[in-house]
Amino acid sequence: MILLVFVGFLGSGKTTLILDLARQLAADGRRSCIIVNEVGEIGIDQQVLAESGMPVRELVAGCICCQITVDLITTLQEVAAAFAPDIVLVEASGVAAPPAILEALSYYPGERFAAVHTVAVVDPTRFEALHEVLQPLIESQIAAADRIVITKIDEAGVAQVAETERTVRRLNTGAPVDQVSPGHSLELSALLPGAYPKRGR
Repeated sequence: MILLVFVGFLGSGKTTLILDLARQLAADGRRSCIIVNEVGEIGIDQQVLAESGMPVRELVAGCICCQITVDLITTLQEVAAAFAPDIVLVEASGVAAPPAILEALSYYPGERFAAVHTVAVVDPTRFEALHEVLQPLIESQIAAADRIVITKIDEAGVAQVAETERTVRRLNTGAPVDQVSPGHSLELSALLPGAYPKRGR
């Protein structure tokens, strides 16, 4: 089972990206499940994702990297038993820190994950403002990511996108950086090269 963990501030485009990747999985005959972590009482993203017809599990009223670690582990066990997914897509809350999530996953008692891949999702239209007021959180998410995806390039100015990419590349010199928009999606095979063999027909 491969685990893809998506981090990024609220409204960065995580749900849209996850839906697109889940559709790619379905088209390729792969089994996927989505876990959504909402800090609050109402899971809006969970409602959006559920409308896609994908199996969705929701964690509420806490962040998966701190208050509800046990719930994350229990949920992973449940989805593994119920769906035997090839890939689990985890939408972390906007305040989640990747190192803490990975630490939580170390307590998973099931079969070892084939891969755990962290994707930081960045909105260039708000990046400068968010970085200014939430610098430690934003920088920790970017620095710990295996891949960085800059969304909403159709809404941002050219200068905004360029400056955002310069900053994220400075904060994480090793991770690939992708740009996506409604007309330019991210290929799952590029997201996990070598870890995503096509299922035999």
